[in-house]
Amino acid sequence: MAYYIAEIKSHKDLEDAISSLLLDQGAEGVSSEGAHLIKKSIEAGLAEIWDDEDLEDCGEVIVKGYFPEDDAWEDKKSHVAAAVAVLRSVFPEYPIEDTYWLLDDESWQDSWKQYYKPFRIGNHLVIKPQWEPYEEKDGDIVLELDPGLAFGTGSHPTTGGALKLLEQETAQGMKVMDFGCGTGILAVAAGLLGANEVYAVDVDREAIQATVKNIRINGLMTTVEVLEKDLLKENVTYLRNFDIIVANIVADVIIALLPQVDEMLKPGGALIAGGIIDTKQNQVFHALEERGFRVAEVITEGNWITILTRR
Repeated sequence: MAYYIAEIKSHKDLEDAISSLLLDQGAEGVSSEGAHLIKKSIEAGLAEIWDDEDLEDCGEVIVKGYFPEDDAWEDKKSHVAAAVAVLRSVFPEYPIEDTYWLLDDESWQDSWKQYYKPFRIGNHLVIKPQWEPYEEKDGDIVLELDPGLAFGTGSHPTTGGALKLLEQETAQGMKVMDFGCGTGILAVAAGLLGANEVYAVDVDREAIQATVKNIRINGLMTTVEVLEKDLLKENVTYLRNFDIIVANIVADVIIALLPQVDEMLKPGGALIAGGIIDTKQNQVFHALEERGFRVAEVITEGNWITILTRR
């Protein structure tokens, strides 16, 4: 389904008022963009991709309202414009700019797919989008993927680092956990590499749905079990004696997870930890050392760190 977008740019002090305005005029949803929102995410430990020191909060916010493409759009657009005019008169001290445009079906869902092509990671793994052809070569282990709305296509440096380490460490018959599985790419990779018992864990429903789909695509329904659980809050006793735990998330969550990892890994087991921005590296190393983990290998790409560590 295509959507019309009402985009309103102003000051962050008016964010709530603009969001309410758009919803009152029939928007099916709203989204906000602005440096202040990124800073809040950084403070909460959820957005390590940005460097807080380089992030300038000038107070600007962009709020978008999403309206379905139908015969009522022109009336809704007029009502939004009228409400914005009222807002300008009430808050003359703030600039308010409104623009309107159509986001069609292709732009909404599939335009990114033309840029997502098969690619090789490590010695044998090939990540192949489900919709792309690929001529398999001797020794290839082809992982077919449909990311859906979840994170994890293999192209991000931390996912790539985790895949390389998984290929290096996974052996036939191993028991592996993918914590924060996203699309399930790491869990699927572990299964294709020979692990015979894999658990993919996430708290996000879209991630769970994407993971189940990708497990089916790769024929691993009897190998990979998908769990919608928060292991920071739940102590699942049967999740023990893992050969490998891979957590490609963010540094603060990895640090918080270490007590659970300590219980779940078998002696000599490996933790592959990714999603770590370089400014957090020392914090992660310190936390690992305190829990008795030994860093065996570090992969660095750009500002991103992926770590192989053992008990």
